[in-house]
Amino acid sequence: MDHSSAASDRAEGETSAAIRAGLARVLDSDAFRAAPQLSAFLGFVVERVLAGRGAELKGYTIAVEAFGRPSDFDPQADPIVRVEAGRLRRTLAQYYAGEGASDAVRITMPVGAYVPVFELAEHGPAETAAPVRPMDEKSMAIPSPTPGGLRESQSRQERQIARRWPVMAGMALCLGLLSLTAWYLGLIHGAPGPGAGTLPESSARMAVMGAGPAFQDVPLEPTVVAVSMPDLPDDPAITALGRRFSGVLVDALSRFDDLVTVRVPLVGQAPPANIDYIFETMGQRIDGSIESFGRLRSVRDGRIVWSASSTRALGAENGDLPDLARRLATRLAEPFGIIHADIRQNPTSGPMRCIYQAIDARSTMTSEDHLAARKCVQELIDRDPTFYPAWIQMTFLSLGEYTSGLNPQAGSPLDRALSAALTAVRLAPSSGRSMQAMMEALFARGATDEAIKAGREALTRNPFDSDIMASLGGHYIQLNRPAEGLPLVQRAIELSAGRPPAYDFFALLGAHLLGARQLASGHGAFLAADENLYALLGRAIQAMQDGNEAGKAEAIATLRKRFPLFETQPRLWLMRRGFGSEVMDRILADLGILHP
Repeated sequence: MDHSSAASDRAEGETSAAIRAGLARVLDSDAFRAAPQLSAFLGFVVERVLAGRGAELKGYTIAVEAFGRPSDFDPQADPIVRVEAGRLRRTLAQYYAGEGASDAVRITMPVGAYVPVFELAEHGPAETAAPVRPMDEKSMAIPSPTPGGLRESQSRQERQIARRWPVMAGMALCLGLLSLTAWYLGLIHGAPGPGAGTLPESSARMAVMGAGPAFQDVPLEPTVVAVSMPDLPDDPAITALGRRFSGVLVDALSRFDDLVTVRVPLVGQAPPANIDYIFETMGQRIDGSIESFGRLRSVRDGRIVWSASSTRALGAENGDLPDLARRLATRLAEPFGIIHADIRQNPTSGPMRCIYQAIDARSTMTSEDHLAARKCVQELIDRDPTFYPAWIQMTFLSLGEYTSGLNPQAGSPLDRALSAALTAVRLAPSSGRSMQAMMEALFARGATDEAIKAGREALTRNPFDSDIMASLGGHYIQLNRPAEGLPLVQRAIELSAGRPPAYDFFALLGAHLLGARQLASGHGAFLAADENLYALLGRAIQAMQDGNEAGKAEAIATLRKRFPLFETQPRLWLMRRGFGSEVMDRILADLGILHP
């Protein structure tokens, strides 16, 4: 071997070591430690390139060797690699925008390919990155970032990743197989109908394109809330209470993952960049008691959106503290909560404008609101098909086509709803809201047992979400199981800051089925001024209970005017909304409506 060849080999070895050190830093980050399948994906493609086998990185190879798919895997039928590639691009962008901003080597995956690109990020005295230079896959000849100490660190990180790689790959394989097997073969074991396992045409087109040509560098993200713990006084009692409260609050807020992203800066550190709201707390001792304050502040304009204070005895057991923190998290982050109300009153141009527009459309149930929300949500999907909150809302919007005949499109809305729910679960398998979307899609298809299982799983994943409680409780009531459903709906009403009429309707109906007339009347009072279909149906039932024939006739007449199907085929109208035979018969008999 001549000297030039030896030098080339040495430079190439140093380059590979630098890349592996950069990979180790990425995989050690919080975002990738929480996503073993993404870690396995990234580690696999990087090692293939370093081995000179980048040309083998096709969808089939990655699916079979990295994700454990069988040898008969069809990339056109299962977009898992394209979807995960979009997630990987998004997560890498987030990492290098934050924790990895000063990394010496950056790893990216261009849209339309699965071969990673390695770039050298040079930092000057002011810590500003110089233009990065793509590295050729074959030579990868970049200068060694630093001599000596970095090489020792790189060697240590190389050994760490070598030990960790088989474990990560095995974890990713197990998680992938468990999640997909459970949902494709276990929960959804019935024949859902033609096309149920495919994406809608426009969405399938975007999935094939990966992130799509319209994908922007800044990834979509739910509303970002920083929970800030200021420097506490030198008082062990207050410090312990503050830490306990904030820990439970962060845990509960993080369960609303489709609506908020939680950041927790260290004590004394400035809040992270690109946040929308800050929740701040403080406490002080006053005459043997602890006086505490909490407030939600809008970062964009400095407004105090919400604030509260409380005083408690210093010697108390404070056993109710976790429940108070969870109630606060629900009040802030639930779909009809404080953050939603603030964004509605102070619109932004961010993605959550579309998400909350879709949530509002579920409450108003008007054709105009539904059409505007569907257009807005579809734009989010076209921009970033890995943004799972949009797929969740598309599930609900597609079901609105079926249940209420809102803005029907070609094809089966039930198939589109199930496809959207499947995509949401695939993108966010641990999300309670994804599982709620699955419950709604299955319930509309008549798979009631599977839907209830999905609803219970959704509530397990986020037991503080009032909307999941109300949806699951309402379905129990529709199936003539009011004793199981009514407590859930009542709990949802107790927790929800701005509940829609459907909550009180199902509480009224559940109480009516149980013969609890006074309880039903109490919930009926909340439906008096609303024109939502559930409010109208609830007012008709309430008027029947009160012997108010004029009120009953007025509510029924309005329903028939707004919903022609209710006049011609009232039983079908109720069936499309998920009511079981026994409950349908009871409603129609109580209202004195004859049906074919």
